[in-house]
Amino acid sequence: MGFKEAFTRQGEGENLLFDDDAFNYFALSLLSIFIMPLAFIIIKPWFTYEDKRKFQRVPKSKNDQDNLQIIKKELKYKWLTKGYIFKVIVLLFLLILLKYTINQLPQQNKIKGFDPYEILEISVTATEPEIRKAFRKKSVDLHPDKNPDDPQANQKFILLTKAYECLTDKDKKDLCLKFGNPDGQQSLSVGIAMPSFLLKKENRALFLALIFLILIVVIPIIVLNELKSIGKYDDNGIQLQNIQIYERGLEENLIFRKCPLVLCATQELQKQKVSSREEESDLNKLVKIIIEEAENKKISNFELAEMLEQNKKSKQNKRKFIVSKSIVLLYAHLFGKQIPQSLFSSYRYVIYTIPKILHSMVSFSQPYSMKQYVEQLRRMGKRQARFIGIRCISTLLNFSQCIIQGLYETDNHIRQIGFFYDEYQKYIKKSKLPEFQELLQKKNIPNWVPEEYKEQILSEIEMFPRLKVEHSITVDDDTIDEFTIEDLILLKITLTRENTPEGQDNPVCHSNRFTYIRDETWHVFICVDEEVFYYQKVSGPKKQQFVEFKFIPRQIFDLQNVFDLTVVIKSDCYRGLDQEIVVKFNLKRPADVKRSVEYHQEDQELDKEIPYIQQVLNPFSNQNGQEDTDSEKEEEEEQTETKKPKED
Repeated sequence: MGFKEAFTRQGEGENLLFDDDAFNYFALSLLSIFIMPLAFIIIKPWFTYEDKRKFQRVPKSKNDQDNLQIIKKELKYKWLTKGYIFKVIVLLFLLILLKYTINQLPQQNKIKGFDPYEILEISVTATEPEIRKAFRKKSVDLHPDKNPDDPQANQKFILLTKAYECLTDKDKKDLCLKFGNPDGQQSLSVGIAMPSFLLKKENRALFLALIFLILIVVIPIIVLNELKSIGKYDDNGIQLQNIQIYERGLEENLIFRKCPLVLCATQELQKQKVSSREEESDLNKLVKIIIEEAENKKISNFELAEMLEQNKKSKQNKRKFIVSKSIVLLYAHLFGKQIPQSLFSSYRYVIYTIPKILHSMVSFSQPYSMKQYVEQLRRMGKRQARFIGIRCISTLLNFSQCIIQGLYETDNHIRQIGFFYDEYQKYIKKSKLPEFQELLQKKNIPNWVPEEYKEQILSEIEMFPRLKVEHSITVDDDTIDEFTIEDLILLKITLTRENTPEGQDNPVCHSNRFTYIRDETWHVFICVDEEVFYYQKVSGPKKQQFVEFKFIPRQIFDLQNVFDLTVVIKSDCYRGLDQEIVVKFNLKRPADVKRSVEYHQEDQELDKEIPYIQQVLNPFSNQNGQEDTDSEKEEEEEQTETKKPKED
């Protein structure tokens, strides 16, 4: 079927009514559907770039407030991306199209009923000769034979004829006054909300080409772009391609100094390349400073120094070996070295991304910390699967703590407090640094600390959390006193931040070196020996938060009666505040516990009722479940009556 036949009635060649006005209204509604949400998406970043509630939770220390100002400046125009500019261009194009469509809408005087005087362009008081004269003149101008290029010529001529008949025929004039049409009451007419220019032959090819472009090119490209992003990132926004790196790099006995190598092998950090000679020069200077600091800290087998040695050997062998830009910036942060301005943007990206990657590693490691799961993978053919365990996870979170606080593994935890990071060296002399946890609990500041710093230290101490951990073991049924290995056990762990005032939100993480705002996050692991059986991440503004572990002991621990679980609570942003509690409890076997079964009164009454299926299969049963014997008695009486005449 051709284009013309597709838009004709019954294939007889009579064109359907292509209504330009209807098309304009349809286009106006369609444009509004796209413009309104697109305008909201574009305007929203102007007012919501700040997370005001989260910013209010930022500690009042000078460093945290300085970081807050940096973040506000970054967030202010962070939304101004290439994608945002493209959306603005699309919105402007749609608005121009909307303005053009509005201009094409019919005027108020055009939206009228059937008016024969207006069609013939005569006055209401025109006489019959004037009507005939106007009709002859208009019929000559609007005749289809004289207007072969006008697809609406036939309809216009028919409309002119009906207007003339309405004014010259009394019966049709009465119908027009009554129904608004000389043909009388009409059935529902059907038109197409398409522009009339599509009826012209020269426009059909362009229209079909446009439809082809949209359906075959534009829509598939949009769908493919969306499909590429689906399943590409995990919950932390890290690429799933890194799983292969995790499988090769993470192991049960992972040590701290191996973490930078695994991190810098990820897709996010590998793309950090040296882009200018200035960066290369600053990196070389920074490498020398880092190696000197590593020697001062007496770090053996320092990874960066080994890389440089391999680089020298590769130059002798005329091979290239590139030291990772990310690993240099990472160690500069851990050693507290000043970052050159040319590397500052890359440095902030690396420090911002590493905690996310570490969270992704922890989430990956949790199932691999169950021996049964690892054995199942090996049976399925994944021979490279290996057990990871809580020790590796602890190392990853320790590294996250060092990144947030800007400390190396061997640094004293007290250096998380600003004064003890750099100022203390002027005053300490032969004295010793206090213990971090003892200082948080007792607040005993050493005598050698100057008075002008003591108030500052005390206020900063309150920024660190004092976490209280409690636990309880229950089952769903409160009437049960003795628990068995087949019951559904609930191990509930309560985390309370004691130094958060009642009715207030928890502050965000405090750090003198980390230049981003992030919530305090606690990682809770329930372990047996090195295996992790449950993991939950807890964060947010609430003072008291809960972790619930529901399990049936027999399904996990077989027929064991004595249980010894270790609950490990690790922070991802503070050094020295981790906690570990041991939960011991005994359970009995079901055969050793006698439990009386009590039925509720409503259940007992329901048991007395006859089930619906039984009523259908045996309709003669009564409420007591016994069959109705009335019919049997009637049959016996009939038999006795029939026997009486015979006896007589």
